[in-house]
Amino acid sequence: MNLKILTIILLIVCSTSCKSQTEKIEDRTIDYYFEQIGELELSELLEQKILIDSVTIAEKFKDTTSNRLNSEGFQKYSEIKMNIYLKFFKDYLYQQKVEYKNNFYVLYFTMAGFDDMEWNIVKWKKEKWKGEERLDLERLKTDDDIEKILWNYDEAGKNLENIRIFIKNDYLIMERGNLYHSLYDLKNEKVILNEESPWNASDGKDKAEMNKWIKENLHDKIEQYLNKERE
Repeated sequence: MNLKILTIILLIVCSTSCKSQTEKIEDRTIDYYFEQIGELELSELLEQKILIDSVTIAEKFKDTTSNRLNSEGFQKYSEIKMNIYLKFFKDYLYQQKVEYKNNFYVLYFTMAGFDDMEWNIVKWKKEKWKGEERLDLERLKTDDDIEKILWNYDEAGKNLENIRIFIKNDYLIMERGNLYHSLYDLKNEKVILNEESPWNASDGKDKAEMNKWIKENLHDKIEQYLNKERE
């Protein structure tokens, strides 16, 4: 085979393979990221000698009655946690993506403060998607090739089970805690149903009341759209 032709073939194969690798990223759970947080916290607690090993508190920072962190130790741990959270959650973190025509719709989450969780769906042009785990918030504001579609968050009782997005009947649905939270019309490119703060919308009594509100005002209505034949 002609050397020039062989070189071209190798370049094409390499280019295709590299592109495929950059686009591939496994779905991520929230636990995946919090395991990393736990490792970072442990490393810093050992570094600052608050812990002797993974289960032993240094005497200086141990409450002798409870065998837990004393007030000084807890203060230091709170500072460690705050610093790690600020650095770790400065970006949107990848969870999942789905494909529709020339775009990927990507689900991200981040922390809003120390306890609240926020989810975002971002539309990417296929050719611009590189399989990145993190999305810089500033890039989202300035990059014309990506667009924030919708977002919502939990302030208290959290629906963290079976978090996913999926497509049915040309609709994009976000599901959390086995309840549909958001409905986006892919054909007409518009949000049909979404509540940014279900906790506030349900008057924030408890998780059961919030989920009852979600089921009646979001989940059941979304199901009606999904079960109805589209024009």
